[in-house]
Amino acid sequence: MDKHNGKYYLQYACPGAQYNTYSDGVYIGDTPLGPFTLAENNPCSYKPGGFLPGAGHGSTMEDKQGNWWHTSTMRISVNHDFERRVGLWPAGFDADGELFCNQRYGDWPMAAEGDPWRDPAWMLLSVDKAASASSFLTGHEPEKATEENVQTWWRAATSSRDEWLCVDLGKAFDVHAVQMNFADDTIDIPCPGEIRPGSQARYIEENDYVTQWKLEGSADGESWFVIADKSAAETDLSHDLIVSEQGFKARYLRLSDMAVPYGQNPCISGLRVFGLGDGEKPAEPVFSAARMGDLDMVVQLKEQADALGYNILFGSSPEKLYHSDLVFKAGSQRVGALIKGREYYVRVDAFNENGITEGKCVKL
Repeated sequence: MDKHNGKYYLQYACPGAQYNTYSDGVYIGDTPLGPFTLAENNPCSYKPGGFLPGAGHGSTMEDKQGNWWHTSTMRISVNHDFERRVGLWPAGFDADGELFCNQRYGDWPMAAEGDPWRDPAWMLLSVDKAASASSFLTGHEPEKATEENVQTWWRAATSSRDEWLCVDLGKAFDVHAVQMNFADDTIDIPCPGEIRPGSQARYIEENDYVTQWKLEGSADGESWFVIADKSAAETDLSHDLIVSEQGFKARYLRLSDMAVPYGQNPCISGLRVFGLGDGEKPAEPVFSAARMGDLDMVVQLKEQADALGYNILFGSSPEKLYHSDLVFKAGSQRVGALIKGREYYVRVDAFNENGITEGKCVKL
């Protein structure tokens, strides 16, 4: 619960941690014990699309500078239904006292300060780009590392530090950030301690383990430079992010010299690259939206060759498009989380390596 301007915001998680629609809702009351009324903006935390979806079982907090943030857990759910990670997004309260959370590009790097509805400064460069590797196991090919899906990954055939993974962006870009997402692939290890029984069986590892790697870049695939070298790191950052505010030119990004806990074969669910291209933004997207029952709508997106993906935005008014669903394919897209009896407005934005183009807002 949060208190803001004399109102109490009682927040709760929708069940289903294993689903991409995992979310948080909110009620508003005048006292900490209620009565409470369902807020207009619901669910207040909802991220069904992108590389790492899900936004449930969260908390809303204010930092020392007066900025609001919402943190929730995000779904992987491959090895276990409750396999998750933690997301953090800008949040706040609008002029009408509605709690909101900006998850429009919610798994991209974003500045920690500024307007809570700020767009990302850097665009995704790596989605569906060509990838190669020193080796792979069937079903875990190199291109799995660029398809923007945390539930699939490249897996090396051995645990040797000679293994490598390389992404080809197609041309040289101004690169500003690279994210290395290591995946767990049915780790088979002897458990030295007692496992808690039941549906949430678990063992707490007491030993320290590390995740190590080296990241290099190249403009031509022949001459390489080191971007970051953590081949001797003493940390276990399974989702590491390297940021370069000034940027650097690169077409190829190569991850090598990897070592992961328990001596497993390295697995990468996403070698994600962010920066800026020097071309044109996509054309304004063409779409239609229709309600399908009380809780769902279907958005029809016309495919356009100059777009890498689309962000479906919706909310209670053109000024309050607080919900979003990021998708990488055109065609028919079903979107849930509508509330019975409420009016909605919809807008679709298109993006590519060069920027974001807003679409027109329509009433559902």
